[in-house]
Amino acid sequence: MGTVYRARHLALDRCVALKVLRKQHNERWVSRQRFEREGRALGQLSHAHIVAVTDYGIDGDVPFLVMELLEGESLETRLRAGSLSPGVACEYALQLLEGLAFVHERGLVHRDIKPGNVFLERTESGTERVKLLDFGLAKLVISNGDASITKSGEVSGTPAYMSPEQMSGEPSDARTDVYATGLLLFEMLAGRRAFVGNESEVLRQQLLEALPLLGSVRADLPRVDSLDAILQRATHKEKAQRFADARAMKSALAGVALELAVAERHPSRSARPRAGGDRRITQRTASRGVSRVGRLLRALAVLVCILAVLAIVVAGAVIYLLDGPEGASRRVSLQRALSALFHE
Repeated sequence: MGTVYRARHLALDRCVALKVLRKQHNERWVSRQRFEREGRALGQLSHAHIVAVTDYGIDGDVPFLVMELLEGESLETRLRAGSLSPGVACEYALQLLEGLAFVHERGLVHRDIKPGNVFLERTESGTERVKLLDFGLAKLVISNGDASITKSGEVSGTPAYMSPEQMSGEPSDARTDVYATGLLLFEMLAGRRAFVGNESEVLRQQLLEALPLLGSVRADLPRVDSLDAILQRATHKEKAQRFADARAMKSALAGVALELAVAERHPSRSARPRAGGDRRITQRTASRGVSRVGRLLRALAVLVCILAVLAIVVAGAVIYLLDGPEGASRRVSLQRALSALFHE
C-alpha cells in the first residue's frame, strides 16, 4: 500500500528511505489509519533488527514515513536463487526472532512476516544483518489504542504465510508471528514454500495440513529431526501448542543452530555413513591400534637405551673406585666390610 523512494534529508544532508501512501489507498480511510499506525508503532521501536523510523507526518493530504536507508537485498530476492545453508538459514531466523521478541515484549504483533518484509542489510564490515520491515499490519495486543482498525472477522496478511487464526478472522497474538516465522525458516531450508498451489489450495493447506517434514524435501540436511521438531511446533494449527512467543522459539532454535554451525565448519563430524563405511571405520580403527603398538615399542626401546647408559655409568664408577690410585686400599676395606656383614 506504500511506495518507497530513495531521498535526501536536506537538513541532515544524508540519504533516507521515504515511504508515502499510494493515492488509491490514501483515499480509503482505513488504509490511511494503518499507514499512520505503522509510523507510530515503528517510532516506538529502536532495535538492531528493526528498521528505524526517523520522522513521520502528512504533507498536504499525503502521509509519509522517513526511515533509515538500508543497503542490501530482501530475503525474497535472496531466496530466488534457492535454499540457504542450514547455518545461514538459522542465523537469519535467530536475528529475526530477536527483533520479533523485542516487538512482542512491547505488546505488538507484526502479523505479516514474509520474505519481502525481511531485509538483509549489508553492513560496513561486510556482514549481513536482518532487518524487519513494514509494520502496516501491526496490532497492539496490550493497549486497546486503535486496535479497532483490525476487527475480529477481518482477514489480513499474506496467504502463503498466514496462520489459521488469521484466515479465520480470530484474534492474533505473538504466536501468529511464530507461525509465520516457522514457515519462513522452512522455506529458507527447503528452497520452496511449505504450501503451494493456487490461493484457495494454499488456504486449505494452511487450515488443515501439517507442515511437510524437511527430510521429505532435503535428505542432505544435518540435524533434520531437531529442525523438524522446532518447525512442527512453531507451525502447529492450534495456537496453544506453539511456542509462546519469539523469545521461546529463539531459545529452542539457538542450540540446534550452534550444532549446525559446528557441522558446517567440520563436515566430517556430521557426515552420513556411505556404502562401505563400516569397513573403512574398521580399517581406521585397526590403523589406530597398530599406531598405538608402534608408539609403545618405541617408548620401550628408549627406556632400554636409558637403562643401558645408566649401567655403563655405574660400571665405570665402580671400576674407577676399585682399580684407581687408591683401589688396593678400597678393595681391602670392601672385603673387611663384606666379611663383617656376613659374619654377623
